[in-house]
Amino acid sequence: MRSVYLYKRTFIISITLVSILIVFTKCINNQNKKQEQKEENVLTGSVITYDQFAGSETCAKCHQSITDNYFHTAHFYTSQNAAEQSIKGSFIHGKNSFTYDVGKIVSLEKKQDSFYQVYYYKGKEVVRRRFDIVIGSGTNGQTYLSWIGNHIIELPVSYFTQVHQWANSPGYPLSPIIFNRPVTARCLECHATFAQAINYNPDIPPMFDSSKMILTVGCEKCHGPAAQHVAYEEQHPNDSIGKFIVNPAKLTRQLSLDVCALCHSGRLDELKPPFQFIPGDSLNDFYTSSDVSKKAGVMDVHGNQLGVLSASKCFQLSKTMTCVTCHDPHTNERNNTTLFSQRCQSCHTNQHKAIEGLPDDVVKNNCIDCHMPLQESTSISFLLQNKTQPVNAMMRTHYITVYNDETKKFIKQYTSSQKKKL
Repeated sequence: MRSVYLYKRTFIISITLVSILIVFTKCINNQNKKQEQKEENVLTGSVITYDQFAGSETCAKCHQSITDNYFHTAHFYTSQNAAEQSIKGSFIHGKNSFTYDVGKIVSLEKKQDSFYQVYYYKGKEVVRRRFDIVIGSGTNGQTYLSWIGNHIIELPVSYFTQVHQWANSPGYPLSPIIFNRPVTARCLECHATFAQAINYNPDIPPMFDSSKMILTVGCEKCHGPAAQHVAYEEQHPNDSIGKFIVNPAKLTRQLSLDVCALCHSGRLDELKPPFQFIPGDSLNDFYTSSDVSKKAGVMDVHGNQLGVLSASKCFQLSKTMTCVTCHDPHTNERNNTTLFSQRCQSCHTNQHKAIEGLPDDVVKNNCIDCHMPLQESTSISFLLQNKTQPVNAMMRTHYITVYNDETKKFIKQYTSSQKKKL
């Protein structure tokens, strides 16, 4: 009997040990999985701070060939410190002022290495504010910001590239001339890599620490804060698998779209403090859409490219199409219609019918002007000197469809150009 008892006891103990071992193994596996997810997603769930960023110049030390190209893109130049080389407008006498009304002038002035917008009323100086930050690469235009303590305000005069002139800033009143329009956190989120908020309260104008701001849309905007990644790679130079950094190419379709949607999906209302979303997060956890209309014909061509694209059949019929299907974010490809047309044809091989009056090679080299034409933006409009109606910036729509009038215009332009060659 005793031997039977000992056998049962040994059996029970063995089963218990095996069960404990299985549970322990599962815990270890789950912990490893969580660690891998954390490494892939960098810092999801933690508070993002300035100290977690390395800066694009640090990225360039190991990724020189990529950054050499990226540092020439509009994304990278979308915000800069104000300087002679970054401000597009002229400070030459006779070209350096904007007249609002009789006796009301804003003069653009340079004093040593600083630049100012100065409001004069009947020749007397009323307000002087320094250019501190340049917003916009200058492709369409530039707007200028100034620090007042820990607040950032927008200056009343902008630069409009389309006509190479100073202009009234978009949405600015002509009267009174104001120098206290606060810059929102959402504006900075789309034009900078990071800005450290101070006691953030969504109900009042935001405050930021000027010493903890990273201008430009740099590498870490799309790959996540990189200080931890850099520290690891310096200690493990032979590790070929990047740790503690996000590779957007490995994200799901929706999470990949969310990276671009942060700035290209229309107006978003914040659910959390600014600059806390990082690539790999779900955008819905951080923002809600405030766009009233979802119709492609109503949504503006600026700022909601993803919303407009989503209404296109190309996007709706695809299970894999994202922004990077057509765009290489590391390279300046602007106005390269032949390159973009080749990407169209990677999905639309031999589908296009012949167009009377156009050779086949001309059609294949420019899908863009006919199917994604330039359209006026209602959100980027500038009032020029001595004009009563604002001029809208022209931007390429991402609503991909057939535009018969644009096709006719393209045929006419091509025919005209051929006649001139004869």
